[in-house]
Amino acid sequence: MSKSPSRGRPSTLDQDQIVETAVMQYWANDPLDVSINDICKLTGASKPGVYRAFGSDDGLKTKALEAYQHVAITPLLDIFQSGQSFDATVDEAIAFMLQDRDALGLPKGCLFVIMRAQRPRLGPAASKKVDQLRTQFLAEISTWVADAKTKGQISEALPTDIAAHYVDAQHAGAMRMRREGVLIEQIEAFLRYGFAALRGV
Repeated sequence: MSKSPSRGRPSTLDQDQIVETAVMQYWANDPLDVSINDICKLTGASKPGVYRAFGSDDGLKTKALEAYQHVAITPLLDIFQSGQSFDATVDEAIAFMLQDRDALGLPKGCLFVIMRAQRPRLGPAASKKVDQLRTQFLAEISTWVADAKTKGQISEALPTDIAAHYVDAQHAGAMRMRREGVLIEQIEAFLRYGFAALRGV
């Protein structure tokens, strides 16, 4: 049986623009309050075109989280994998987390942290991506902790997996405070006390 010809004009959808807009809207607002209709209004894309490209709202949220990973999570993890000293790593990680978002034209907070908090209400694909990203985050921090232990930079008494969860919690807490408008100086003090505790001091 022959296939029916497709209807409508050929797709000229700019998928990169759709994903970039979705990232910024989810990041700046509550992702669950941003609809595909909202994205279409901002980009001029057609709703059928977005569904053809991404399958569903869940599919678009998943692609947005993947894009955000490359922008904000991978660069942070790269700092922990850079092989620098403990102090240099902490300084660079804190500087990255506290960078001037206004100057960069970026929203406050962290889309990954926001979507983790909303995981039970996300679709299956986005939920799976959140889990995968958290697993990767913990694994790479664990590698850093284990290496720092061998160099005597982190207390041997602290189990590696617990230390990784601790760093993860420090990051999430700092990102929530940024979104809430807590003073940068206070967030920096929070992070520095937190990382200092890894030394067992």
